[in-house]
Amino acid sequence: MSAGARAGAAPQLLAAALETAAGRIAAAGVDEAVVRTDARLLAAHALGVEPADLDAQGAVPVPEEFWAYVERRVAREPVERIVGHAWFMGHRFELAPGVFVPKPETAEIVGDAINRVIGLIRRGKRAPVVVDLCAGPGTMAVSIARRIPAARVYGVELSEAAARVAVRNAQGSGAHIVQGDAREAFPELDGTVDLVVSNPPYIPIGLRTSAPEVLNYDPPLALWAGEGGLQMIRAMEKVAARLLKSGGVLLLEHGRYQLESVPRLFARTGRWKEAQSVSTSNDGCLTAVRGEAVGEAG
Repeated sequence: MSAGARAGAAPQLLAAALETAAGRIAAAGVDEAVVRTDARLLAAHALGVEPADLDAQGAVPVPEEFWAYVERRVAREPVERIVGHAWFMGHRFELAPGVFVPKPETAEIVGDAINRVIGLIRRGKRAPVVVDLCAGPGTMAVSIARRIPAARVYGVELSEAAARVAVRNAQGSGAHIVQGDAREAFPELDGTVDLVVSNPPYIPIGLRTSAPEVLNYDPPLALWAGEGGLQMIRAMEKVAARLLKSGGVLLLEHGRYQLESVPRLFARTGRWKEAQSVSTSNDGCLTAVRGEAVGEAG
């Protein structure tokens, strides 16, 4: 029997149950900034309502399923996996077993990408071309396409399971997502792309600093990237250099521990006139501009 229900006891009403659940989730080591949101998402899922409609259910008894979901969250299973979808930049994205869960810090990169594409349109570019490499469930490509219908947005994802989910998430958005190897993606777009975004695998083999929600539940294919975590970043550098037109921009998510190594990698190729990384809320982001070299090729 769950901690939230006792034999012979009346079911707890939602308002009180949310407080109990948030406390249990926080005690399991989950960041206190998200425990109340997690509890609300689990309650909405158990009650079969949207999270925005939950406040109207305050006097409703919570079903037993809610406490089962809470116990799974206490075990550090991501709330998105429990409910089967993720909310990203105000939109719902379906998930499936073995599909990477989008992270909040990626929204910072997508926001930057959207602003850049809007800037291109304001300067007279009618249909900017955007490519998402390692698209996962399609969150970056679909978010950009929804915000900027004039853009031509493409995405590629290696995992067949994730690509199927991404295609479903992209329906009605205008984003075109395919299953395939990002290292060989879209040769027909070579030299024509205005913006590339990518959240590739970047965790070094053996590094255990990420949260249990990542290490124990995200697919290994989306996480591990060899010594130094640079294996796929090297590949994405080559692909982005091939796809981007001169002056085109790459926004690439990476680890905070790679704030120096990733720009150095780009500078050494001789293919980028700017390559700088900054910290995001939880990781890092490289901004690189295609063009004349910033350092010696090698």
